[in-house]
Amino acid sequence: MTSARQGAVEVITFGCRLNTYESEVMKAEAAKAGLDNAILVNTCAVTSEAVRQARQAIRRARRENPEARIIVTGCAAQTEADTFAAMAEVDAVLGNEEKLKAEHYRRLPDFGVSAEEKVAVNDIMSVTETAPQMV
Repeated sequence: MTSARQGAVEVITFGCRLNTYESEVMKAEAAKAGLDNAILVNTCAVTSEAVRQARQAIRRARRENPEARIIVTGCAAQTEADTFAAMAEVDAVLGNEEKLKAEHYRRLPDFGVSAEEKVAVNDIMSVTETAPQMV
C-alpha cells in the first residue's frame, strides 16, 4: 500500500499499461498544480474485481493516511463516478479527460463537500479530440 508522505503526491494504479503511463502524467500535473499530501487512485473498469480492489485500496489509503486528500480517477471513476463520490473516504472524482490536466487539480474542492461537488467527470461521448498519448 502506498502511504502519502507529507507534502507528496502518491499514485495507486490499477489496470493496463496505459494507466501506468497516465499515472506518471497525473502525478506531474498534480504537482504542477501545487497539490500535496494527496493519493491519486487511477482505477480500471475492465472487471468487477478490479473495481472491488480499487474500492478496497481507497478504504485502506484513508485508514493509513487520514489527513491525505484521496482523488479517484480512471476508467472505473469515469463510468461509476457517483459510486466513488458516495464513498466517505473519497475527496474528489476526476474523469479520464480531467485527470491529465493541472487545471483540474487546482480546482479541487476542499475536504468535506457533498458527493455532487466531488465529481468532475466529462461525458465520454462528448470527447472531440484524441489524447496525445493515444496517437
